[in-house]
Formats: sequence, structure tokens, C-alpha cells
Amino acid sequence: MENLEQQASLLFGEKEYAKALEIYLLLLQGNPKNEKYAISCGNCYDALGDKETAVSYYIEAHKINRNSEAAIINLSTISYELQDYESAEEYARKALNLNEKNIAAWQNLANIAFCQGKYEEALEYYQKMYDLNHNSYIAMINLANTYYYLGKYVLALDFAKKSMDKHPSSVTAHILAGNTLNAMGKYEKAIDMYLRAYELDNNNLEMLNSLSDAYRSNNDWENCMLFAWRYMKNMAEPSNAAHLNFGYLLYECYSEKSQELAQKYAVKWLKYYPNNKITQHLGLALTNGKAMQSSDADFIKETFNSFAPEFETTLADLEYQAPDLVAEALSKNLKKSIFKRYHILDLGCGTGLCGQKVKPFASSRGLIGVDLSDKMLEIAEQKGIYAQLICDDICHYMENSDYFFHIMVAADVLTYFGDLTKVFVRIWRSLTPDGLFVFTFSENELNNEDFYMAPSGRFVHTFSYVEKVLKSVGFKLISAEKHILRNEAEVPVYGYIIVARKPDLNKPQQ
Repeated sequence: MENLEQQASLLFGEKEYAKALEIYLLLLQGNPKNEKYAISCGNCYDALGDKETAVSYYIEAHKINRNSEAAIINLSTISYELQDYESAEEYARKALNLNEKNIAAWQNLANIAFCQGKYEEALEYYQKMYDLNHNSYIAMINLANTYYYLGKYVLALDFAKKSMDKHPSSVTAHILAGNTLNAMGKYEKAIDMYLRAYELDNNNLEMLNSLSDAYRSNNDWENCMLFAWRYMKNMAEPSNAAHLNFGYLLYECYSEKSQELAQKYAVKWLKYYPNNKITQHLGLALTNGKAMQSSDADFIKETFNSFAPEFETTLADLEYQAPDLVAEALSKNLKKSIFKRYHILDLGCGTGLCGQKVKPFASSRGLIGVDLSDKMLEIAEQKGIYAQLICDDICHYMENSDYFFHIMVAADVLTYFGDLTKVFVRIWRSLTPDGLFVFTFSENELNNEDFYMAPSGRFVHTFSYVEKVLKSVGFKLISAEKHILRNEAEVPVYGYIIVARKPDLNKPQQ
């Protein structure tokens, strides 16, 4: 029996978990009241990735011995890993009732609090771990991280340095120290710390990204782009969000520092990821915008699906004005009435920023939104302002809909169209006689082209071109006012708020 137990323990230590499990199951079968064998079976299943079965063996061990500290703390830890925080906390507190110096129990309580955003509470529990063992690297690194999240950078840096003293080869400790120094505005010291982490592990994605960000903060764009590109290439399959971030970093580099440097990496990006829609769109915008006549629908959908969670916060930071300008234009051009009778189509409605502003002008069931991004529409739906939300390309929707609207609005939507003729024709056909079309567009101040794909990846248009297309389709221009629509790279983006009317041909025309 003892030899079998030793053999199983040796196999487990050599990571031969399946073979160790066979022996532990045999031992438990012969000794069904032995909690140690039940725990060992659970450990093997856990190591093999079968956490649900592992839980069942830990529970069995707990039933054998209600005061088994090992069984209870294992149940706490595995419950935490399964994100069952309620059970994890319950078992951790049971373990502490048996032994108030159980460091693993304090760690589980701390991790649970941290995951729930209760950083002050997490700090208290990590401090308990540290008080129990001043040599605990885990306690030090988690105290550093929690102080960092709380914005207490001096204390965060102190514990990060203690972690490095304890484990000089810790990449995490060096990155955390770098993050703290970066947050304190000590960019050169942050870069030095990240470079030490780079020496320890030049493939660590978090370190590569942090190093790029620190060089950006220090206005060293050569190294910023170098490490940003290494970050992209080291990912097995970059997410759309990662591609977007890289594209916007290229645009920032183009705007603030070096067009040549941005275009150099845009060419690499295009060659390395030829099938990614975001890469192809933003990369070409930086290298050959004149060749682009329209935005790809897949690019728009993938971009805004990735962007959806941060969309409204980002636009607030950019001082986005389009929804307010649209609402103001409507108030100036609609007859005052006690009854709200207008049916309104919000083109490219996104998360409903414009819909919120124009809702007061719509009938009770008269506001409809259409957008390509299902993730943006999920956010819009939560606001409860639309009678209907449709996930579709706006031209495709209007081509296939028999619904007619009194008003159509498009806030910052035409920036994804080059030639406006097709979309204006669809809007004309879907408006009632005397209907209003209210929209914004960004002004082309880059060249003499009617429309042009700017390095930002968005189309800009000349006023004369927009006026010409409106007239050719049959619209009457009611008003055109120039405004700052938003900021890009801290520079104002100028454009127009336009009100156009579809004449009622049955009425005398002035």
C-alpha cells in the first residue's frame, strides 16, 4: 500500500497525472474512508483539466472529514477558478475558522474581492497574507497590483520592487513596476524597467504592448512603432480590437510625428495581414487613400463590433457634436405641434446617441434605427428609445423596405461613403413628399477631390460636391452650417450640418 502511494506521488510529481490517477482510484477503492486518497484523486482530475470531477472528489473528502482543511481549501480554490465566487468565499471562511493562518484562504478571499472590483477589501486580505509571511512573493506582487489599481503608485512601486528583490527574474514584477512608473509620468524609468522585462522574456505580449505605450508617452515614435509591431506579430491571431488599436496608433503617428514612419509600418501591416478587413481599410487609407471609393461593409461591421463597449466613452472624449447638431437643426425646421407625429429613420444609429436626441420629434412608435453592427444595436436596444432596430446595410434596408419616413437623420454616417449618389437616391425614395433629410459630413480640406479617403480611414467631402449631388437627386437645400463635429488627435474636425427637403411635387414650388 505504502509503495503504491509513493509510486502515485512520484508519477504526479512527474506530471504523469493519468497514471497517478489510476493508482489513487485503486487506493480509494480499497480505502473509501481515506480523505487523503479522495483529495489526491481530485488533484489528478484538476491537473487533467476535469475540474467538475475534481470538485466531486473534494466534496467526497469533505464528507469523510468535515474538518479536513486540505479538502476545504481545495474546494475554495477550484470554486474560484470556476468563477463560483459565492462557494469559493464560503469554503475559504470555513478554512479560516479551522486555521486563521491559512494563507491560501486569505489569498482566495483577496482574489475574489479583486475580481469583483472591491480593491480596498482585496488589499486588506493581501495584507493579511503578507503579515503572515513577509517573504511571500504572491502577497507582494498582488499588493503591488492592487495599490496600482487604486492609484496609490508609491506603495505599488514599493511592493513591485520588493517582489523583484524576492524574484529578480519575475517578468510580472518588472512590468508592474514599469506600469506604475508610466502612470507616475516617469517614462524613461518605466522604459528601463520594461527593457529589463524584455531581456527576461522578449515574447511577453503585455510587456511589448506596455513598452510601446511608454515610448509613445515619451514621444519616441520610432521605438513605439517597433514594439507595437512586435506585439502584433507575436500574437497567434490578433483580434479585431488589436488591429483597430494598431491602425489608430498608426494614424496618431502619421498626424503627430512622421507620415513616412506610419506608412512604413502600414505597408508591413498590409502585407502581413492581407485578409483582415480592418487592416486593408486603415492600411490603404494611410498609403493610398485616393484609390478608395467606398468603405467595405465587413470592415464597418467588424470595426464597430470591436469598438462597441468603448464607443460612447471615446466619443465623449472627442467632444462629438453631431447628435446635438442634428437635433438643433430639426427644432429649427419642424412646425411646432402638441402631437408628435413624425416617423424618423436613424441611419447608422449605432448605440442610439442620435436617437436619444431626435426621439422627442418622433411619434410614439415612429423611431426606427438601422446599423450594420449587432453589438452597437445591443447597446441601443437597452435604451428603449426605438420602436424597431434593424441590423442591415442602410442602402440594402432602404432598397427592400416599403416603409416611408417623414425624416431621415445621419449623424457622422456619410464618412463611410465616398460617392454619395447611391445613398442619396435611396434616401430620396424612402422619404415622404416634403420629408426632411438631416445629416453631417466632414469637410475635405486635404485636396481638391470631391471626396477622399483621409488617413483616419474616413471619407471627407467638399461642400460643393455634396450640394451638387443633393441637387442632382432632387433635394432642395434648406440650410448648411459649418461646425466643429469632433476632435481627432486633439485637432478639430470641421464639417457641415445639412438640412435638405424632398419637395412635394403636388404643391406649388417657390
